[in-house]
Amino acid sequence: MRILIIILVGLCMQQSVLSQQVYFNNRYDFYNSWEVAWNIIQLDSNYLMVGGAGDSLTGNNTIGILFTDQQGNQVLEKSFNHPAGEEFSGTSSSLIQTVDGGFALGGSISTGGTSYAMLWRFNENMDTLWTKTYGDTSYDQIGYQCKQTPDKGFVIIGVTNVSGNDDILLIKTDSVGNLLWNTIYGGGKDELAFTIDVCYNGGYIIGGEVIDIPSDNIDDWVIKVDSVGNVEWDTIFGGAFEDLGTFVKQTQDGGYIVGCGYSLYENPPDFYQSKPRVIKLDSSGKVVWDKLYGQERFAAHVLIIDELQDGSFIAAGQSNNNKGTPNGNGWAIGFALKVSAQGDSIWYREYEYDTCDKNDDYLRDMKLTSDGGFIIAGFFGPRPATPCNDTGSQDMWVMKLDSCGCLFAGCDSACQQLVGIEDLQITDAELTLRIYPNPAGSIATVKVPNSAEGIRNYELHIYDITGRELKSYAMQNQPTLTINTEELGSGLYFLRLSALGRQEGRLLGSGKLVVE
Repeated sequence: MRILIIILVGLCMQQSVLSQQVYFNNRYDFYNSWEVAWNIIQLDSNYLMVGGAGDSLTGNNTIGILFTDQQGNQVLEKSFNHPAGEEFSGTSSSLIQTVDGGFALGGSISTGGTSYAMLWRFNENMDTLWTKTYGDTSYDQIGYQCKQTPDKGFVIIGVTNVSGNDDILLIKTDSVGNLLWNTIYGGGKDELAFTIDVCYNGGYIIGGEVIDIPSDNIDDWVIKVDSVGNVEWDTIFGGAFEDLGTFVKQTQDGGYIVGCGYSLYENPPDFYQSKPRVIKLDSSGKVVWDKLYGQERFAAHVLIIDELQDGSFIAAGQSNNNKGTPNGNGWAIGFALKVSAQGDSIWYREYEYDTCDKNDDYLRDMKLTSDGGFIIAGFFGPRPATPCNDTGSQDMWVMKLDSCGCLFAGCDSACQQLVGIEDLQITDAELTLRIYPNPAGSIATVKVPNSAEGIRNYELHIYDITGRELKSYAMQNQPTLTINTEELGSGLYFLRLSALGRQEGRLLGSGKLVVE
């Protein structure tokens, strides 16, 4: 019991620190045209967003930059408009901080009918230090993401059509952007790559996709190369239908984490039902675990994934809510999720800027913040014909979440008790799980609360104090559930009852269990 008391005291101290959470859900229209955030980074006293913006005079695509303070208030904006073409930011997390305190951005420029891969270098104020382009007029090259290498140079991953089909392009530069070498990967199909990470051994891990010709079936492709671009191994993941995405990073254990999408079935044609997919690979590319998460949607795919210090993972992306609409003609919904080091779901949430159906909400980047929460960015696309009649433009969209992925305190009381945001007291008896005896010996019984009335299927989840899910029990029309607490051991546990089926994820009740 002394150990348990110490744990409880520690939780109370943590709650007092983390309860001062900042939340916001903002859109930013600062060019009277359109804007999109592909990248977000927390700085010492503010947030930096970088992506695309429309030039209000020419309509050309430019690089849009926005600084906000920690409360989400707009502080400064700027753009870079190329006089002879259009500039395009790369994909999610294409903006990186460099070892000298500045920034680098991978992307591309289109001019004279040809696309060139491009690398920008900025100082700490996002003033341009230099830019470099790669390619020539005989074929297109597009950059999607860059990383700084141990020699202070850079690698850029992208695509080229030098062979007639789309092939993956890897570019290596020195510290001032001069081309050292490039390599192309692919064959008779269309191959694309969106992400790259620098590995501990000096090589690189590449995430992309293979598009079969002429069926257009899409599979996810992960490639491991050495420090000069030679392939060491590669692996393809996919199903019978379109599997979108592929964001990959090396993990602390020397393996890799892959975020993508997985199509479950096609019914009717062009109506691909899918879920976000996360795959853990070992250092040789073998699958450790492979799991699906969240709601079944149309064209769900992960666009950003990262490992936290405790070995858990966060991811974000988008799907399409096609409920009640033919052939998947729904509207975009952003999602984020957190899973344990073993791939167990900790939380999954979907987000919209407003409550109006059929506006488009896209998420592109997600980062851990200094208060233990998350900052997440993308863009919001209003549709004038929706019930809200929003006639505004497409704007940058940024949300500040707590460590449970919530936009407001109390959205998930069980999770927030786990991570110490607030020891929220449930005053509504309908949301209180009755657990007896409590403290428990070898067994404990959980009584389903009144909030489950009318719901046939639900699931009980048990978490330890770190937020790791230990057990889950599917229940059908059961008023009570008996738990063998000897399988848990002594300690403090948090229980959450949630709905399955049509109301999947809805919180039905939560509570605490002490095992002696």
